[in-house]
Amino acid sequence: MPVLQIVNLILFYLIAAHHFLYNYALLAGCFYVGLLGGAVYVHGYSRINKDLPVSKREFALASASVADSFGIFVADISGLFIQACLYRSNRINGAVAVCPL
Repeated sequence: MPVLQIVNLILFYLIAAHHFLYNYALLAGCFYVGLLGGAVYVHGYSRINKDLPVSKREFALASASVADSFGIFVADISGLFIQACLYRSNRINGAVAVCPL
């Protein structure tokens, strides 16, 4: 599932950079991305619940919650740079960050 999320990131980046799919069909892809992200989230917590003994489960769930928040933070920071690259490719001024590519 994480590989599918990376494929979705690349696909949506290309769509935003080259405008080859700009209609309401794009909403179906957004819905799919939301379902996939939710499935990864639920699957991770259910695996912790199934695979770990009760004595370690609470710590593992707390660690996964912290890791989830840290992952969201890293995604937000990298999103600023991706947005800067998209601004540059679409010739839009005013990006908060500078595209590293």
